[in-house]
Amino acid sequence: MKLLGKTYSVLLVIGLWESAARSGFVPFFFLPPLSVIAMTFATQITDGVLVPQTLLTLFRAFGGFAVAVVVGVILGIAMARFKAVHWFFDPLIALGMSVPTLTLVPAFMLWFGIENASKILLVAVSCVCPMTVSTYNGARGVHPFLIWSARAMGTAERKLLWKVIMPAATPYIFNGMQVALPISLIVAFVFEMVAGGGGLGFLEIMAARFFNSPDLFAALFAILIVGFAVDRILRKIRAGVLGWLERDHGEGV
Repeated sequence: MKLLGKTYSVLLVIGLWESAARSGFVPFFFLPPLSVIAMTFATQITDGVLVPQTLLTLFRAFGGFAVAVVVGVILGIAMARFKAVHWFFDPLIALGMSVPTLTLVPAFMLWFGIENASKILLVAVSCVCPMTVSTYNGARGVHPFLIWSARAMGTAERKLLWKVIMPAATPYIFNGMQVALPISLIVAFVFEMVAGGGGLGFLEIMAARFFNSPDLFAALFAILIVGFAVDRILRKIRAGVLGWLERDHGEGV
């Protein structure tokens, strides 16, 4: 009953979709039945079509996401700790937050081609600003009393980052990751739709060109399922890491 209570809205949408598609009032190419889409989805998996293209999209999205996390954390910490770094990068981050990076797809195609490099780099550019801002807010929000106390207890400056600042900023870093993760999937998917080169976005746009609705929705549902799954995984990792930090902090006290 608890599971039904959590999924009733999804089940209702599924029922309405299937009924509307089977009624004949909605054209097949506009809204095929979910049962047909599910069969197409299963066929593409068994035929070896969907899995490789899904992995290719994930490689591009996660590659750019990983680069953005590393660069964003380092830059956010540096901006919080050093005034010169903040002075130089703050206007650039503000500008980057206001630019819809998908408008840069043609430029990245021109500069880096249509293979993996251009897609990974654009994903990284799209995700680095939210990562930087979240990390900066977390590092900047560390109360000066904690830093003073750590120094008074003999904590060396080189250890201050790992003992005080990073643990305090970790929840904010995960907030940035939860914002950046869906952005990475969206940018990779849309770039594949525009530029080709394989991937789920390429599968969807090719199906749309030939009015093949089941294949189109199969690719769309694949990216939805992947997005939901990786978000759940990230939430589990966040809960485990933050729980470990809290226990470690409690033992230290």
